[in-house]
Amino acid sequence: MKLSVCMIVKNEAKMLEKTLPSLSQAAAEIIVLDTGSSDDTAAVARKYGARVSDFTWIDDFSAARNESLKQATGDWILWADADEYYKPEDLDALKQQLAEAADPVYELTIYESKPGRCDKNTGFQRAKVFRNGQGFHFIRPINEQLVDAKGRVAKGELLPVSVYHWGRNLAGEAMNEKRRRYIELYSRALEQNGNDPYLHYMLATNLNELKRLDEALAHFDRTLGLVPDKAIGRQALEKKADILLRQKKLPEAAQAAQLLLNLDKDNVPARNVLAAIYLYAGKIDLAIEVLEEALRLKVEGRVENKYVNKAMPNFLLSKAYALKGDQAKAADHLAEYKRIMG
Repeated sequence: MKLSVCMIVKNEAKMLEKTLPSLSQAAAEIIVLDTGSSDDTAAVARKYGARVSDFTWIDDFSAARNESLKQATGDWILWADADEYYKPEDLDALKQQLAEAADPVYELTIYESKPGRCDKNTGFQRAKVFRNGQGFHFIRPINEQLVDAKGRVAKGELLPVSVYHWGRNLAGEAMNEKRRRYIELYSRALEQNGNDPYLHYMLATNLNELKRLDEALAHFDRTLGLVPDKAIGRQALEKKADILLRQKKLPEAAQAAQLLLNLDKDNVPARNVLAAIYLYAGKIDLAIEVLEEALRLKVEGRVENKYVNKAMPNFLLSKAYALKGDQAKAADHLAEYKRIMG
């Protein structure tokens, strides 16, 4: 079984020094498409045995991804980013799974982690590895989507392999500059496809992170208008409720949280918002009741968001018990919050 790793990169020399060593030991080949680096990206990639070629950037991630796929000669392709780290033991497990695999595509769990660490507090699944030569390709110019030969979104069984994404924890202004760049790309993509809910959602998410809250709300609302009852619609409603809470628009925040509970009765983010509103209103016992119920819920899904589902309820409970005068319980919940957050 021959595994090809396909990457597109720009000015990632420092990150590749950290992420390529394990990949270079596991992959039969590493294909690196350089989209215009001005640092030592190409030299670092070649040091770890990668085959490097230049690609003129045309503001289209899928175009670059698809070009990298054309160069792969392996039985299987793992598409990766420079800021994604794989532990050697996970790569060994992946190769073992693929050697006996029957399906054409598999998903892996990607965890958002601090650089140099392998945290598992927040994660999601994505189709990351697929058979070569079966027509898999990428669509969408930004936040590219893997689809099969017939254009259907690629979905597969989840393999017990972890990927640690280090790119969402850049230092201050570097992260903000990345967000601004992505906002520009999302806005441009929406000019071509204004009814893509995923583009609206991702644009809103980046606007939210830059605290451009009214703009973010408008695009979360567009997402909800397009797909009110699908997973991405529920996520947009979670973000909308949180923004309204932060803006102190408490009735609107409560309404959004209740709509979310109507769609998903076990939703923890909605309970966090309602509990915070109860705390604002001085209804401490109600807040405690909602938060303790949230901690008892068994969250369905492949990966639990520990920040939202465990850390935040504990943080709010520490505030609630402190207001109630029970300093021992407040300290216990604050300690649990800090433990989860690492």
